[in-house]
Order: sequence, then structure tokens, then C-alpha cells
Amino acid sequence: MIPLLLTTALAANAPIRAFCIDFNWGPGGPNGFAKPGLWADVSPADSLAWHAALGANVIQTFAVSCNGYAWYKGGQVPPQPGLRADFLPELVKLAHARDMRVMGYFCVGSNTRWGAEHPDLSYGTPSAPHIPFTTAYLDFLCAEIEESLRLSGMDGFMIDWVWNPTRPVKDGVEQWLPSEQAAYAELMGKPFPGADKLGADDRLAYHRRAIDRCWARIRQTAKQARPDCVIWLSCHSLADPTVAGSPLLREVDWLMNENPNPADLAAARASAGPNTTLVQCLVGWGDAHDAQRVLLSPEYRDLAVYGFAKPGDNGFPLPVADYLAQPIRGFRGNDRNIAVLARWFTGRPIDEPAPLVTQAADGQLALTPDNAKLVGMSPVVMDGQIGHWGNVRDSVTWRLRVDRPGDFDLVLTYAVATGMAGSRFAVLVDERRYEQTAVETGPSWREYRAFGLGRVALAAGEHTVSVVPDPAGPWRAISLKGLVLAAAR
Repeated sequence: MIPLLLTTALAANAPIRAFCIDFNWGPGGPNGFAKPGLWADVSPADSLAWHAALGANVIQTFAVSCNGYAWYKGGQVPPQPGLRADFLPELVKLAHARDMRVMGYFCVGSNTRWGAEHPDLSYGTPSAPHIPFTTAYLDFLCAEIEESLRLSGMDGFMIDWVWNPTRPVKDGVEQWLPSEQAAYAELMGKPFPGADKLGADDRLAYHRRAIDRCWARIRQTAKQARPDCVIWLSCHSLADPTVAGSPLLREVDWLMNENPNPADLAAARASAGPNTTLVQCLVGWGDAHDAQRVLLSPEYRDLAVYGFAKPGDNGFPLPVADYLAQPIRGFRGNDRNIAVLARWFTGRPIDEPAPLVTQAADGQLALTPDNAKLVGMSPVVMDGQIGHWGNVRDSVTWRLRVDRPGDFDLVLTYAVATGMAGSRFAVLVDERRYEQTAVETGPSWREYRAFGLGRVALAAGEHTVSVVPDPAGPWRAISLKGLVLAAAR
């Protein structure tokens, strides 16, 4: 057995700053999961270096991927084909030398190899929960957990997709495997009545008991193998009736809300145990997560933070230096949120306030992408414009100061590609609204036209100008070049 090292970060109760390069996903498999061995040449040293540069103190990687193959050698679970290094044990040793924790991973409800080898115990092999929690499967899962703890020295592990399977439906009736019907009889103490006769209350009671038994087996196995290991639950629906108020939520060591709304995590506090650490996922669902907004909110600044991202072609996201080299607003989706965490984890500021725009010598105020404040995740500053603006709830704002008051002609410049006209939005100058409907400007999103919106009087002092989509829609985006407030002649 590899001894568990109590790292400095763990002993000091440092805030959790966790990240995962998610080797679950990639091409070539029979479903959405990565084909076995796809990422097998990733170096443990390179993985450590990337996470260290990010500022993470917890590396969440894999004991067994969703494809069913292990990230360690010498066990009963076959390793990822072509696994270059004894990845998990080597990463643990390197990380512990840097006062970092390493957490493995098990997808409880989905394992492609298990499903392919045990068709009588699995609803096929989709990239979705497909495994009933039969005694045979729980024996297999717990053997994986015990083996990985014994061989790797990892500090603990994440359990994901702790859900009952999605069953096929025929003529409006769920089709239950005989093995799951037997599990129902075990847990409910009565025969399975038939899917067409199964009442909603009994169905829910069975689902809860199945999860309770699964959790009890996982916890017993892990704590017997290593009493101080951390069991970490990832859950996207903490209020789901199959887990709400369950022993799983009360007893797990770390409880993570994968859903983008951290309010769901606060609501789950009452269900969590007194020693449970709450963790919020802030990267992984693209634009649905907004790490900057959450971390700038005072009520969430003390959260334990986690993010995950699919690897690029080289097995990693962008180099961390790239995330730090340009403003956060220059990225989109997961990359924008990683850029936030790269700053947050290393003590850098994450707020990028819009600069105060002042008048030029001729009195003009030039509102450009470079001096704009982006509100929301979809607008991105790139190629001298604000684009990729797909979310109707997002907006763009400028702060400006007028030293020479008077009348100003307001001119808006944007592009809309052929076939994408009709977006409704407003330009707001303080409280004054200029309603607009976008028109086509050319065949591409870079064929710009200037539109005069009218004349506005501005007093001396600070003002705000915003471009805000109409929440009632339609909204198909615009490529915004900027606005000019030219002193009227």
C-alpha cells in the first residue's frame, strides 16, 4: 500500500481550489465517452505542471474513466490501452511533493466496459446512467474503489452520476431488466409488480433505497480501505427527490453542486452533514457557468471552487500563461471561466471594470470594444468587435465623463450577416432609450455599417451607455463595432 501523505495544504485547511482535465470525453468510443486509451500518453509531470500553474491545490483526475478503464497499472481493472505511465500513482507522488491533493474519479451510474461485458446487468452502453445498482454491480464497483485506493495513494475520489438508470420505454411503459426486478424485490421486500403496475410512490421508494444501498457500500469500502480518504459527490440536481434528504448528502465528505446556480448549494446546506464541505463548480458547462459573476458576489467569495474542461488535442486546455496574457473578456465559454480561475486561484484580481471614456479634443466620445464592460458570458471581444453574443440576457456597457456638455449625435456601428436580421435591442443613454431592430449589413459578420440614432443632450459629469437586447426577442446577435457620440455642430 502507498501511504497517504498529509500535505501542508491539507493540514493548513487551505481553501479548496480544484480542477479537472476531463479525460472522460473525446472521440472514437461507441458513445460520447473517449475511446479507451485516447489520452493514455498524457504525462503525470505535465499534468502536475498545468494544475500548479493554474494555482490549483486539488487535482481531480481519474481512477477509472467512464469507458471502464483504469489510470493505474497492476490491478484487476485493465488500464487504459497504451497507458504510458502509471499515471495516477505517479501524479499522486508528484502532487504530494508540491503540497497538492489528488482525487480520483468513478462514474457510479455509467461504465461502458461493464455494460458491454454484462448486458444482463446494464441498459446498453450509452453515455448516460445505464447501470442498475444490483449486488453484482456494487461488488464490482467497490472492488474498483478498494483497489485504486490501495494502489494509487490518492487522497480520495469523486463519485459522479449517482443516479438510477434511464430505462428504455416501449408503448409508454419502462422496460426493466430481470436483474433490476430482482433488485427491486430485495430492497422493497416484495415482488416486482410489473412496470405497468408500479406506482409512483413505490418507484421513488425503490430509487431512494437503491441509492442508499449504493452509498452505504461505497462509504464502507472506502473508509475501511483508508479511513481518512475524502469521498466527494458531484451532483447537478441536489433537490432531486431520489437524493434530497438522503444519507448520501448527510454523510459525504465533500458535496459539490455542479449546476451553475450556487443558490442550489446554499439550499442543500440543511441536507448536508455538520462536517461536510460544500463545493461549487464554476467551469464546465460553457456559458451556463459564470465564474466571474459568482466570485464577485460577496455571499459566495468563501466557496470551495472547482472547474473541469475537456482536454485539447494535446491532452490539456490552453496553456495557463495564455489565460493570463489577455483580458478575461477576450475568451468565451469554458475558456473564459478558466481565465477567471487562473486569476482567482493565484490571488490576481478578477474584476475588469470598464475604463472611464473621456472626450477627445473635438469633443467626441468613442465607445469601443476595448473600453466596454461586458455583462454576461456570451459577448466576446475579438478582432476589434464584440461578437459571439448569443444570449439575450447579456449586454454591453460603457462609462463616460463629459467635461464639455452639449448636444451629441449618437452613431452605432455593427454588422449582421445575411439571413440574420431582426434582432431587437435598445441603446440606452442613461435613462433614454433608442429602440432598434438589426438589419443585414452584408454577407459576413464583418461587413459594418454606421447607423445614426439621433441627438442627445448630455450635461457635465458621468454617464452610462448600454446596448441591451430586448428580452422578448427575437435575438440573433450583432457584431458590435462600437458607438460614437459626436459633438453636434
